[in-house]
Amino acid sequence: MSRGATLIELLIVLAIIGILAGMIVPGSAALADRLAVEHQAARILIAFRSGWIAARAQQRLALVRISADTLAIRTVPSAGDPDTTLAWSAPGPSAAGVTLASPPHTSVFAPDGLAMGVANATLVLVKGSASRKVVISRLGRVRILP
Repeated sequence: MSRGATLIELLIVLAIIGILAGMIVPGSAALADRLAVEHQAARILIAFRSGWIAARAQQRLALVRISADTLAIRTVPSAGDPDTTLAWSAPGPSAAGVTLASPPHTSVFAPDGLAMGVANATLVLVKGSASRKVVISRLGRVRILP
């Protein structure tokens, strides 16, 4: 009775491991893309909610700017004032390899928390085969669509 494994047995085990890895790895890349897109959509949602909070807390206009490379919130002391103060900034979706497939968007929140604007906006995030739409209403409500 021998205590070792033969070369044939080792090759069969390695072949089975290779087949399993070949099935798992492509699925994990798609999962990683989907998770990255969902994470960036959640970050955009957080930026809008933070802009709403900044407007209410500071009783100032808050501008939320979403672009491929930056998420930023700026506050304005009054409606006609050209000076803004950077309240918050974070890297945009492109820092995580996610493409913003729509033009940059700026929303303005009034001190009472209502958004100002005349149209809805849709931000499309894409990475690989994964995509999500972030819909911003003219009143500042944000929804993440599949």
